[in-house]
Amino acid sequence: MITVRLPEPLRDGRGEILTMTASSLDDIITKLGIEDDRDELYNFAVNGELILHGENKVRLADGDEVEIVVAFSGG
Repeated sequence: MITVRLPEPLRDGRGEILTMTASSLDDIITKLGIEDDRDELYNFAVNGELILHGENKVRLADGDEVEIVVAFSGG
């Protein structure tokens, strides 16, 4: 099982923490229905390591922890 920590905008009636089966970040993105938003709105961290590019290629193992973070930019 993979533990997924969701930011407020993605909770939509779900809790802050979900557990699910997934073999990749792409699986999680698809299961949450954020395929169209991911590049602009969300960043991902796996076991505390921020993934800035190529999240659709990141493989996951049982016990991994994924945190989805709202992306922001400023000047």
